[in-house]
Amino acid sequence: MMAAGRSAELGAKVLLAEKTSQLGAKLLMTGGGRCNITNKASFKEFIAAFGKNGKFLYRALHVFSNQDLVDFFSARGLNMRADPDGKIFPANDSAESVLKVLRKYLEDNNVQVRHNTAVQKIICHESKVTGVQTADGRILAGGKVIIATGGLSYPKTGSAGDGYKLARDCGHTIIPLRPGLIPLESDEEFIPVLPGLTLKHILISIVIDGKIKASAQGDILFTHFGVSGPTVLILSRMAVDALDLGQKVELALHLLPEYNNHDFEKYLQEELDSRGSKTFANYVKDILPDSLAPVFVRRCAIPPEKKCSIITREERKIIARCFTDFRINITSPRPIAEATVTRGGITIKEIDPQTMESKKVKGLYFCGEMIDLDGLTGGYNLQEAFSTGYLAGMKAAE
Repeated sequence: MMAAGRSAELGAKVLLAEKTSQLGAKLLMTGGGRCNITNKASFKEFIAAFGKNGKFLYRALHVFSNQDLVDFFSARGLNMRADPDGKIFPANDSAESVLKVLRKYLEDNNVQVRHNTAVQKIICHESKVTGVQTADGRILAGGKVIIATGGLSYPKTGSAGDGYKLARDCGHTIIPLRPGLIPLESDEEFIPVLPGLTLKHILISIVIDGKIKASAQGDILFTHFGVSGPTVLILSRMAVDALDLGQKVELALHLLPEYNNHDFEKYLQEELDSRGSKTFANYVKDILPDSLAPVFVRRCAIPPEKKCSIITREERKIIARCFTDFRINITSPRPIAEATVTRGGITIKEIDPQTMESKKVKGLYFCGEMIDLDGLTGGYNLQEAFSTGYLAGMKAAE
């Protein structure tokens, strides 16, 4: 929508071919229906959020920054607000209001929208675009084509990976597609009794073949299949890659991160000494949520009825280890259809970052999740879609 609107705003005659019966179905799902459109992060932080491929976005983010995006909506009557964590939402917390502005943008600039129109083939002549062919055999002529079909996740919204095939048929290289920002599955026996439990402000580490590879403080949400939550989604990238290589993947939870490991043993000794005749099970109930407490006691393998005052030094070490290094075995990511973003896509080596035009086919442009770019959770990926869409639309119109 941003690509089509910007092209038309600059005077191009634009037709938007939409596969489904409505525009923006996936947009309505973002941010739990509130639409986390961007982040107030600095330019440097935005580039870093996309890892090794982040530098590809220099031009797109300069042409259409997070502030430009906020101004775009504000100028059209939709105010924005920034949360303390940097995420930016419409002030009314409505993804529908974001979509309404974009639809009006298309309307005001006379973009012709054709619903239920699936593009099956990009038509080229001598490495130059001349139009597209739809699934029902119609030819739509055009000297410029922008592919903005999204990734593989949530295919019911129309985002089924069609664009990757179109690009491949035009000679483009597709970096293997994997789930990004994805919940993780576990086979731990306690998982079925913990769904709905959220542990806040704990330290979560990803452990690969016994070695800690990354850590982040935040929340973890237990589900019927394993674990989720923003911090888990961020760490999922490393988990997915390690699992693909057949490596052992675990999460290590430090349940009380305000204490480092050395301080914790001292704290624990003082705690147990002060509890005297209280049982170990009841002590744990005082510290941890009701559903997690019995799981923790079983993990420690210390008799639940044992009095705190007679817990041995070796048992204290076990308890301390469970508090500071509670392990959860990870077996697989959730299916890619449930991923927040698709990792992989058209290699950035074959796209001009100054224009978003293909280096292989003149007049062919790409934007958004089609490209091998995936950022952190928190509005980064939507900003990337808007910025690359804006730049592609602008350059196609020129």
